[in-house]
Amino acid sequence: MANKVAAVIELASGELRFKAAQKYKDTVKPLEYMTYPLSLGKDTFHSGKISPQSIAQTAEIINGYVECAEQFGKVEIATVATTAVREASNMEYFINRIKVKTGLDVYVADESEEKSYINTLMFGILPEEITRSAVAVHIGSGNITISHIDKSSICYMQSIKIGGLRLSEMFDEVGTDKYFVVVREYMKQFLDTIVRSLPEKIENVILTGYDVNTIAELCGSQAKGGIFEIDRSSFVSVYRKIKSSSPSELYEKNRISIDKQEMLLPSLLIYNRILKYTGSDRIYALDLTAGDAMLWNMLQPQIYSSLRSEYEKSALAAALLQAKRFELDEDHLRRIEECALLIYDKIKRVHGMGKRERFLLRMLVRLHNIGKFINPKSHYEHSYNIISGLDLVGVSDKEQNLLAVCSLFHSSVLPDKTYACYDRLSLEDRILVSKLCAILRLAVAVNCSHVQKHESVSVSLKDDLLVITLNTYKEIELEKWSFNTKKEFFTEVFGVEAVLKKKSLLE
Repeated sequence: MANKVAAVIELASGELRFKAAQKYKDTVKPLEYMTYPLSLGKDTFHSGKISPQSIAQTAEIINGYVECAEQFGKVEIATVATTAVREASNMEYFINRIKVKTGLDVYVADESEEKSYINTLMFGILPEEITRSAVAVHIGSGNITISHIDKSSICYMQSIKIGGLRLSEMFDEVGTDKYFVVVREYMKQFLDTIVRSLPEKIENVILTGYDVNTIAELCGSQAKGGIFEIDRSSFVSVYRKIKSSSPSELYEKNRISIDKQEMLLPSLLIYNRILKYTGSDRIYALDLTAGDAMLWNMLQPQIYSSLRSEYEKSALAAALLQAKRFELDEDHLRRIEECALLIYDKIKRVHGMGKRERFLLRMLVRLHNIGKFINPKSHYEHSYNIISGLDLVGVSDKEQNLLAVCSLFHSSVLPDKTYACYDRLSLEDRILVSKLCAILRLAVAVNCSHVQKHESVSVSLKDDLLVITLNTYKEIELEKWSFNTKKEFFTEVFGVEAVLKKKSLLE
């Protein structure tokens, strides 16, 4: 029996890519890779929308890619779009026209999803000695993301809505001889702010993005196990040569097209700027895109799911660090999380949610009280605003919004459509918010005194009665009062009565 074949068509901002691969043992074996230099990003970043001509050309290229895929026989095809399509004001029309002309549905990945795809594979490929201490820089056509990695977890991540192609469009009228100076001065304010949040000693530098293949080739580096190792001195030498070369010289000497130069020049400048803040003698570069992760998910779902689970651990660690930055009590949060997960797991047959929702509940527990740093009064409103503005690891933009909305309703305010942020959600997402909030409210009530009164907690569900028992020798009158004010909403959401009991350790 032939191994499964899958293909991904990526509608990136600077080019359209086709990647076909085959399942082979415990890996993904590349079969075909093609690119076409169509810059949808130029349309979006310049005029705000994708032109009819570009839409027609996109459809034509996609149909050509589909024909290429069909040579492999039965093949699953996915089409994913990123920044240029995502930010286009006519995104819906674009998706519809592509569907009509090609028969394919275009999935538009949000910025956070794109980062999660890339980071999931990055941690799966890189050995632990590299991710022990590193700064990872991803430069796309429209966005830059800089992450601090410590002990194989992302503990800080900052995104800037500026990328290689966007910069090229912004400074299109600046002469070549002044381009580096202008972009360097413009980027300094952003990069300096980010770098101040990084520790002084970082061992490694990791690069991902559109240009890493070109940069690695210019530096004379060959990939080993999917990783390019680039000497710092080689990179700096290439940077200086590129910086002083004209577009015609770059094409004549290195066969770098004008389209590639538009992305390469600002990318080199930004990578070099980050490199100055580290003492690393070696750069690790990976040519990863969202499409690579999608191929793994299509061909090796169990392995990819395992990688995804590991990345979720990193996301949870990052969320806890965010909470600690806002001076929340880590022990208190862990007690709430323990109780929330006990409830979640015990009422599984009632709530109908899965592993991803369980992960979101854990993220919510760690972030829900973050607004108290601003002011305990109406802290839930501050929590909503802070979570909405954070660069969270491991969640999509939609999921981040759901976490923010949940934080608004975790305390005394009930989910209500008079709140615009709740009313804008789909029916399915409003129900999810209510479910997560109902569980969180009980877990918070059990720990409302902010001191550890119980030695352990147990949860049981019999028929339609949930019993939470605290094993303790202390009084729990405050917890019972708080619990009784929260349980009605839980019953309304799940149709299950809830009671809080005490089991004395002296008995």
